[in-house]
Amino acid sequence: MKEKIHVIIEWLEAVLIAVVIAVVIENLLFSFAVVNGQSMAPTLDSEDRLLIGKAPFIYHRLNIGDLVIFNPPDQSNQDEIFIKRVIAKESDHFYIEDGILYINGERKVENYIFEEEYLKRNYQLLEGVVPPDAVFVMGDNRNDSNDSRTFGFVPKDKIKGKVLFKVWPLDEVKAFISSK
Repeated sequence: MKEKIHVIIEWLEAVLIAVVIAVVIENLLFSFAVVNGQSMAPTLDSEDRLLIGKAPFIYHRLNIGDLVIFNPPDQSNQDEIFIKRVIAKESDHFYIEDGILYINGERKVENYIFEEEYLKRNYQLLEGVVPPDAVFVMGDNRNDSNDSRTFGFVPKDKIKGKVLFKVWPLDEVKAFISSK
């Protein structure tokens, strides 16, 4: 009888350790996310699965072009998560004219955006300088994206992680690790 109790206790300890490790990894290092919507098309489609780096050393060193997940600024639902591309970093001057992006006076070639006629809308923020500890983000599907043009700059403390890999569907696996 003592031997059975000892085996049960060992199993419970192993399960408890596995659960603690999984919780630590999910909350501090890596997690998975599912894309909902078409704002990042053609780069990401709805229902794509992503591996997200959540460790601060991964997502605090942001480069232009990185894909990040974040809580949208000034939203009442802090459980809502957005995914967008970093377009400009702190101290960068940006402006958008007729759908063309300029960073620090230089026209940017954006091979990743959804190619269609740019729809002019009454966006709040089409030009400016990114403040300290913030980024300017946009979706790749510029005509169907709620992004910094609407809600402004994203403080870095709202960023929850950086997209590292698209892991699903399997025939479209892709790495998003920048070399900069």
